[in-house]
Amino acid sequence: MLKNKGKELFFAQSLLLSSILLSCINHAHAGVTSAFVRLEWPSVDIPLDNEAFAVPKGYNAPQQVHITQGDYDGKAVIISWVTPDKPGSNQVRYGLSDGKYDFTAEGTVQNYTFYNYKSGYIHQCLIGGLEYDTKYYYEIGVGNSARKFWFQTPPKIDPDVSYNFGIIGETIRFILYLEERELHFSVNHDK
Repeated sequence: MLKNKGKELFFAQSLLLSSILLSCINHAHAGVTSAFVRLEWPSVDIPLDNEAFAVPKGYNAPQQVHITQGDYDGKAVIISWVTPDKPGSNQVRYGLSDGKYDFTAEGTVQNYTFYNYKSGYIHQCLIGGLEYDTKYYYEIGVGNSARKFWFQTPPKIDPDVSYNFGIIGETIRFILYLEERELHFSVNHDK
């Protein structure tokens, strides 16, 4: 029995000594995966007071406007935007000349709540049947809240044609959302 007590005491002392030694090791590089150090804020890329971040003029003006390629061929786009106070117009007016909008497309709107948070009104509008490699001008909103933008469709798909585009801020959750929207739009677009 005395021998067992000696073994237990030796084990306890060894464990204590190991813990002390491990706690004394310098952890200065713990969690460091590279030598890269991010620059201090504010970013030099785009200043926070840039007009791109300004709230647009006019009541309930469209905000957070962005475009997603709307099909695999490049002949459709999805224009998305948020109106902060009311659903507003779901319509996108577009055409081949700045200020001359010969076509219209009707979109959808939805919003959501999460605990105490209530989102703005999120609009999405599919514009299909576009021509390849063509610049389109479009307008969303109404009256003094209307906003004008433009986009260019990609060139016709060909093995010898390059096509550059950017994917910014994509997450798995957002990709799954886009797949669901693609199914929704393809069902409604075929009608």
